[in-house]
Amino acid sequence: MATKKQPVMEWTDDRDILLIREMTASELFQFKKGSPDRGKICASIQERLNKFDHPKFTIQEKTAVRDRWNLLQAKFKRIQQEELQSSGIDCVLSEKDALIEELCEEEDSFSAKEKKKSDDKEAAEEIRKKAMELMASKKKKMK
Repeated sequence: MATKKQPVMEWTDDRDILLIREMTASELFQFKKGSPDRGKICASIQERLNKFDHPKFTIQEKTAVRDRWNLLQAKFKRIQQEELQSSGIDCVLSEKDALIEELCEEEDSFSAKEKKKSDDKEAAEEIRKKAMELMASKKKKMK
C-alpha cells in the first residue's frame, strides 16, 4: 500500500506572523545559537504551530522553524539595507516587518550580552594568569 504524502506547506505572511509571535512568546533568544535548549524551544514552537486550525500548519521537520527564521531575518536585513541606501529615509513597516525587527534586536542584544560575558571571562583569566606569574616570581626571589 502506498502511503499518502502530506502536501508541502507554503509559507504566507499570516503564517510568518504567527511564527514570529510564537518565537517572541517563547523567548527563543535566551539561549545560544545551536544549543540543545534552543532546539527544544524550536521543537515546542513547531508543535504549537501544528495545533493551529486556521491557518493550518504542517511543519514536519523540527529545523523548519529555525530555517524559516533565518530566511525571514536575511530577507529583512537585505531589504532594510537596500531601502537605506536608495532613499536614506525610514519607510513604514508592516506588522510582519516590525515583529522581525523586534526579534532581530532581541537576538542582537543577546549576542552582545554573550560576547561581553565571554570577553569578561577572558579578561578574568588573563588577570589570574598574571597574578599567578607574579606569585611564582616572588617565590623565586624569596628562595
